[in-house]
Amino acid sequence: MKKFEYKVSEESVNGMVVQIVMVEGYLDSSTFDKLQDALQTLIDDKQFYIIVEFGQLNYISSAGLGVLMGMLKEVRQNGGDLKLANMSSKVRNLFDMLGFSRLIRIYADPEEAKLAFVKDKNLQATAPESPRPEDDY
Repeated sequence: MKKFEYKVSEESVNGMVVQIVMVEGYLDSSTFDKLQDALQTLIDDKQFYIIVEFGQLNYISSAGLGVLMGMLKEVRQNGGDLKLANMSSKVRNLFDMLGFSRLIRIYADPEEAKLAFVKDKNLQATAPESPRPEDDY
């Protein structure tokens, strides 16, 4: 069985609580349920600002992609967002090739993703409510 591990940490960014899920190893059909359980626990705890940090992820299969897309929809339905950070070029190319990078935002590192949460919150505070095109998938 291939190795997959994750670690969850919490940070406060301009008064927002952001969860950072660092993933490592192989995210595939034999391991996706671990990530799904971790993300679902955060959602059940009303934590809707989540960054998944891919720095140590070696491989992701369609099962792993499915988990991310399912969780993305759920956090957005609750007013939050899921952002991805620190992808290897191999994993990023897969996201780009499949079109997922149009649905979910990908950042160079977790710091950039945290700043994007702050920027998004500031934009929401000043803009009238409007649908986001990426919600229509």
